[in-house]
Amino acid sequence: MSELLSFFRVVHIITAILMAWPFYALVAVNQRVRLGPPLGDRADIFVENIIKNRTIPCFVFQGTALASGLALIFLRGQGLEALIANPILALKLISLLLISGLLSYVYLSLQPSIDSLFAQAGRSVEGEIASRIGTFRARRKRVASLCMFLVLMAAMLGVQVWTPFPLWLTVVLVIAIAAFTWRAYSTEIPYGWA
Repeated sequence: MSELLSFFRVVHIITAILMAWPFYALVAVNQRVRLGPPLGDRADIFVENIIKNRTIPCFVFQGTALASGLALIFLRGQGLEALIANPILALKLISLLLISGLLSYVYLSLQPSIDSLFAQAGRSVEGEIASRIGTFRARRKRVASLCMFLVLMAAMLGVQVWTPFPLWLTVVLVIAIAAFTWRAYSTEIPYGWA
């Protein structure tokens, strides 16, 4: 039984690491901005394809996180009531559901709108269409930063599931996560944490 518990712990942790995609999407988007116009060039299409083709893997990682998390609960001899009795588990589940909802919004609404505008523009993306693409991309970038914040929060909470940190330390970590997320959103992060 302990081997199975260890297996699901590793699966759960690896899945959390793989869910760090929003950070790398922000890095790619911030680098693309540095290139400047023209919109729709090869570099632009390259970055756009990377971003939109990561959606399905993100859903798979989220499903894996949910399944492995539930397995960890059940292997400890607890039931679904643990999601209510343990507020940290409840917050992790809420974070995961929010991430899934935000990703669904990008996948079902934002990305199709961007793709449609590119298709409508053809090879020359200018004027009103370029402005609308920029608006949708800015919204997608904000959603990615919110997802990144939620993924980092869920990881921080995961460390505390069975042994919570003092409240003051959790608050300090939330502030640090928010600051790092803002930095990843607004800059290129040239020196990692620094």
